[in-house]
Amino acid sequence: MTITYPFPLLEKEVTVCVNPTKTTLLGVDDLCFEDNKKLASLVSETKKEELLWSRTALSKALSSTDLKQLYYRDKKPFIEKGNVSLSHCSKGVAAVYSANLEVGIDIETKRSQILRIAPKFTTKEETALISTNEADALQCVWGIKESLFKLYGHGDVDFKKHLTITSFHWNEEQLNGWGTAWINATCEDRPLPLQCLVQAAIVNGQYLAVASHRKPLTPLQSERLELREWNPSDASWLCALNSNPEVIKFTGDAGFSSQEKALQLIQSYPNYQRDGFGRWMVIHKKDDRPIGWCGLKNNPWGIDLGFRFFSEYWGNGIATEAAFCGLKWAKTAGLTRIIGRTLSDNKASIRVLEKVNMILTQKSPLEGVAKDRTLDPQNRSSLEKQTLNIYALDL
Repeated sequence: MTITYPFPLLEKEVTVCVNPTKTTLLGVDDLCFEDNKKLASLVSETKKEELLWSRTALSKALSSTDLKQLYYRDKKPFIEKGNVSLSHCSKGVAAVYSANLEVGIDIETKRSQILRIAPKFTTKEETALISTNEADALQCVWGIKESLFKLYGHGDVDFKKHLTITSFHWNEEQLNGWGTAWINATCEDRPLPLQCLVQAAIVNGQYLAVASHRKPLTPLQSERLELREWNPSDASWLCALNSNPEVIKFTGDAGFSSQEKALQLIQSYPNYQRDGFGRWMVIHKKDDRPIGWCGLKNNPWGIDLGFRFFSEYWGNGIATEAAFCGLKWAKTAGLTRIIGRTLSDNKASIRVLEKVNMILTQKSPLEGVAKDRTLDPQNRSSLEKQTLNIYALDL
């Protein structure tokens, strides 16, 4: 039975095929030169069937793309347009394709020795991120790291040292989940660490994992500003920004207790890899220093425009300029409606939203807004006396 995309995210950008029916296996005339050569070298009929089975899965994932276009570099498969990855185990095969994202895939059956070998590839803290029984969590961790290794595509990778899962959301009912991970191994072709979105699922007793990497957004430019994605070196400024009581006065945030907490947020921030956008660091071109953040966030209520700046940059049009820059990108990216939300007492943010042509659509009471925040009672009481003003802009 063919299983297609058993994951909760990126269905429009990633195509997965698992275990296609063997009654429609490809033949030698459908394979690329290198696969034909490999097929001819195999003695075992089981291995031959396995190769044809996995290439059939890839053919279905590719849909209209001719499998003869497949080629290899250091055993890693490539095609001319897009990215692919293959995996097989004793009872299954899997293939993944994406036109725009780098991808890696892994399929596994249960390993009897998984508990014994776990210390070699993971930590208890990392495994605990996947909230299911220990054996299944370890299988998922192993599969995720195999998929990251395949995406990286180079040797000299220590699974425990270089491949790190930083967050994960597991659905025990659906037996699947997603999170963020980092490939910290570097080489000449990959000089910087890679943040990836990782997904895992248990389907018919098999463990599937897919890793994907979206290239960083080209920094956005305005007259005075540059907007770019956060990176781990930004932890100190983010911590300082969120430690200013005036900056976070209307946000409901309690700030960071340490720079390490700010780094944890950056490392586990999924928005860039999941959505292709997020909150962006704002650089002032005049002195090439970070002055705050502005950007978009995909929330349950819609795509939200937000901004936050150091107080010395208030009142000179910086927030409005950054917001216009983000909205210009949103329109180019095909987004159709942007939401702005601010408290009724936050007059400065209201002015920014109105200057970028947002329209007030709703006012909602804020009772209970801060119930899950670590705030002092006086601050919480002040917030809950206000209303939440909701603005919208159709692009």
